[in-house]
Amino acid sequence: MSLRSRGLFLPDRHRLVWGIAIYAVLGLAWIVGSDALVGAISQDPTWLEQAQHYKGLFYVMLTAGGLLLLVHSSHLQTLQAIDKSRRDIEQQETQFQQLHRSLGELLWLTSPDGADLLYLSPAFETLCGRPRSGSAQIPADWTQTIHPEDRAAALACNRRMLAEGEASCVYRICRPDGSERWVSDRRKLITDSQGQVQMIGGIVEDITAAKERDAAQALTQAELERLVCERTADLERVNRELDAFTRTAAHDLKTPLHTVAGFSQLLQVEHGEALGNDGRVMLGHIERAARQMSALVNDLMSLSRVSSEALNLAEVDLAVMAREQMAELRRHEPSREVQFDAPDSLHVRIDAGLARSLLANLLGNAWKFSGTNASARITLAGQAGDGGGSIVTVSDNGAGFDSPRAGTTFQPFQRFHSQHEFAGTGIGLVTCQRIVQRHGGTLTVDSMPGAGTTVRFTLPQTALAAGAATAGAHPAH
Repeated sequence: MSLRSRGLFLPDRHRLVWGIAIYAVLGLAWIVGSDALVGAISQDPTWLEQAQHYKGLFYVMLTAGGLLLLVHSSHLQTLQAIDKSRRDIEQQETQFQQLHRSLGELLWLTSPDGADLLYLSPAFETLCGRPRSGSAQIPADWTQTIHPEDRAAALACNRRMLAEGEASCVYRICRPDGSERWVSDRRKLITDSQGQVQMIGGIVEDITAAKERDAAQALTQAELERLVCERTADLERVNRELDAFTRTAAHDLKTPLHTVAGFSQLLQVEHGEALGNDGRVMLGHIERAARQMSALVNDLMSLSRVSSEALNLAEVDLAVMAREQMAELRRHEPSREVQFDAPDSLHVRIDAGLARSLLANLLGNAWKFSGTNASARITLAGQAGDGGGSIVTVSDNGAGFDSPRAGTTFQPFQRFHSQHEFAGTGIGLVTCQRIVQRHGGTLTVDSMPGAGTTVRFTLPQTALAAGAATAGAHPAH
């Protein structure tokens, strides 16, 4: 920045140089020319002595006048420049004051020791609720405006600023009318190029509105959480009551159903001849309907328990469990020849009781729907999925069904074959889906009429054992 732009002005260098040069040329011309002129007028000694005397006097007067003019001209220029600089400074100060009056933040400057207030912006009156007049003691009195509960934190912030050069904190101030305001205080040591502290400056921002908004949001969140807890408690209570009702209703339904089925069978044995062929047929329908209804109640109870019972996760070998399930199915139908392929082991992390129910339904369906195939085959396979999960498939080469209708597969009581073709309640796959979903996985079904069915389910964050292999290498008949 030049001296002129700073407001420190000297005579114009060019004008001064030119003035000195002209003065030197004129002085030299006067000395040479005046001597020649005096000698040309007269060679009288008396005349020459007087002419030299007056010539020197005239030169001195002329030089003094020129210097006076030069100094006067430079002085006028200096005064004009100083006046312009003063007007510029006043304009900048006016703009500075307008800017600070438009700001909502309080700006302040103090001496290096913090004892003297150098500047305080107009926002002080709005924030603190008192005039700036008489605020010379503000640096000492500011601590007294801080809420007593926040005073220690504010003083710690000031000590941190003195130690680190800058600091910020949030606290409350108390206004003369008794109200409180939340402020964000950011302060900094202002140093020169040598690192010496020249001033301390800071900005104090009113954040009361933001604090009140955060408090309102926290209150709303707390209220929402309270309502969620209440609704959850109500839902748990209703579920417990519904579960109790379901168990009671199931018990009350199963007893007469067993009675109907038992007496139908007894009537068939003891009085079958008296009933005749038509009577025995009708009695058989009654017995089958009673047993089907009993099976439906059992399936509904199983579906209810899937959602209500707590999970007890453990490492389970699905391959071993599946072979046990297949052995049970063969005991009920020893005449069937079904090839079962499974790996030596298939370890997953799952609730053991629900895993048994899951495999019982999937393998039971595969066994049932492959009953019309003379060379029936059921396969259990597993592989590692994304994120350390497991993908398990159960497939068969049975009757299958039309895949475009698979969107309704998991609706309760949904059946794809008539009761005459394959007996069932339409609850099994729904139960399987609920079990997998409770473990955080998904279950999908892929099937085609006459080409069999493949059920695939995932179990996230589980690990297949290193010895688990894809099915097919170790068939069991």
